[in-house]
Amino acid sequence: MRLIDSHAHFPYNEPVTASTDRVKDSRLEAERKKWKKAWGFPNVEPIDDFDTLADLWEQECEKHGLEKIVFTTAGGNEHAIRLAQRCPERFVAYAHHDPGLPNAAQTLEEAITKGGLRGYKILGPAIATPLNSRALYPVWEVAQAWRIPVLIHFGILGSAGGIASHPNINPLIIHDVAKAFPRIPFIVPHFGCGYIYETLNLCWACPNVSIDTSGSNQWMRWMPYEVNLEILFRKYRETIGPERIIFGTDSNTFPRGFAKRYLEDQIRAMIYVGFSEAEVDRVLYLNAKTLLGEEAL
Repeated sequence: MRLIDSHAHFPYNEPVTASTDRVKDSRLEAERKKWKKAWGFPNVEPIDDFDTLADLWEQECEKHGLEKIVFTTAGGNEHAIRLAQRCPERFVAYAHHDPGLPNAAQTLEEAITKGGLRGYKILGPAIATPLNSRALYPVWEVAQAWRIPVLIHFGILGSAGGIASHPNINPLIIHDVAKAFPRIPFIVPHFGCGYIYETLNLCWACPNVSIDTSGSNQWMRWMPYEVNLEILFRKYRETIGPERIIFGTDSNTFPRGFAKRYLEDQIRAMIYVGFSEAEVDRVLYLNAKTLLGEEAL
């Protein structure tokens, strides 16, 4: 089985807990404990040594047969560049900075041309500037010029007690942007993270928009109607085809490491939905390979 994890995080120099105010809420803390128990995930053990953490991820790639792993965040562009240069045959890293900053376009171009970063990650609900603002067009121009994937998190942000309302929470906000920059491969992670109707419509209207499958997709529990992985894989396959569905796990902390459980559940769902072996391979490997501009054997 060929495998590229297109959505992971390198948790170096990043906080691993929620804000103090949210942790004080016993109900929310209980929800987090329930999530870990349900998935069988251990408590996080923060690792503050860059090389140790990188070594662990190299071992995870070898253990689970990952040809490559894409770190969409790595504690800042400087660390992302360091990570990509440390193990270029396995590690891919994205730039991750506020597109609304005055020098955001230049920062992105330098991260690509000088640092070797191969994509751009944005957390929509964490950005003050509306993503359809003309002020951000210089950033999109850089992304299009270099044909890099732009992964934008939409929908709820954070664990229980996080952000549920924001101008950039709805993926349809990039409708006009995706049409204006048709050579940017935009990616909406986590199947749209609660915004299924909007994401399906965006993908239908904009052929340069794909989705990724990453995470526990716990947001399915909070939908007003029944949603599960089989429903999601079936509906996106019907709407955009397997060519625009990209596998990811959202793996991050240790001792969990690579979230193999997510991989297994996604494969099971695809099989039950009726994906062929070639379509499963496309989701797990070929789509990411193509996205990264590499030729598959």
